[in-house]
Parts: sequence; structure tokens; C-alpha cells
Amino acid sequence: MSIVKQGLLAVFSILLVSCGGGPKQAKPLFPETVGVWRLKLSSDLAAGEIPEQVRRLGLRRAGSGEYEGAGKLKVEIYELTSDAGAFEVEQTWKPMADTVAFHKDRYFTVVHWTGADKTAVAAFVRELEKR
Repeated sequence: MSIVKQGLLAVFSILLVSCGGGPKQAKPLFPETVGVWRLKLSSDLAAGEIPEQVRRLGLRRAGSGEYEGAGKLKVEIYELTSDAGAFEVEQTWKPMADTVAFHKDRYFTVVHWTGADKTAVAAFVRELEKR
């Protein structure tokens, strides 16, 4: 191979690598603030903490976060591999006291509250759904 061809090949290779941009970083599951609520703690959920109905529908990642504001909220967010999977989880989720569950796109979210009024929780949910 001639020196010119080797040089062109090297330049072309460098351009391909530099234009790739690397792997896309997933956006964080939990925003730092949601209205008047502030994120105090967040972590990934261990496999044993994830409900079976979520795992079987194609889970991408899952996390738990705690917010403080007009009370305390514990939020679990499950990112599924499809919108349909998140919708199905919502349809089969068992209701619990002081808890609301909803899906938006491929995300299924469960919000548990303590010492918060329902109006404040509803505002949190509306704001979180926008994100």
C-alpha cells in the first residue's frame, strides 16, 4: 500500500472515531427537583426488589428515590423496554393506600407518600409526568 493511501486511511479512521460521539449516557431517572420537592437520596433497585410483573415485561433499569417538600415521598421508577410493557404494568398494578402509580412512555412510576397532602402529591405527579 502506498504512503498516500496509508495516510488517507489513517485520516479517515480518525474522522470515523471522532464523529462517533461515544455511547449515549442514559438520562438520570430522578430529577434533582420536581416543583417544590427536592431529591434527598436515590439508588438503583436490586433485582430482588423489582416486582416480577415488571421484570417479565422487559426491564431496562430501575431505581428508588426519596423526595422532601410538603411531606416525604418514596418514588420507584422502572424503565421498561417498551411503552406497551409500561402500560401493561400500570393496568395490572395492585392499588395500595397512600400510593399512586402511573406510566408515561416506557416508564412506570410508583409514588408512596408520608405526611403529604393529596393536592401536593398530585402536583408532584403532574410535574414528574412532564419530564
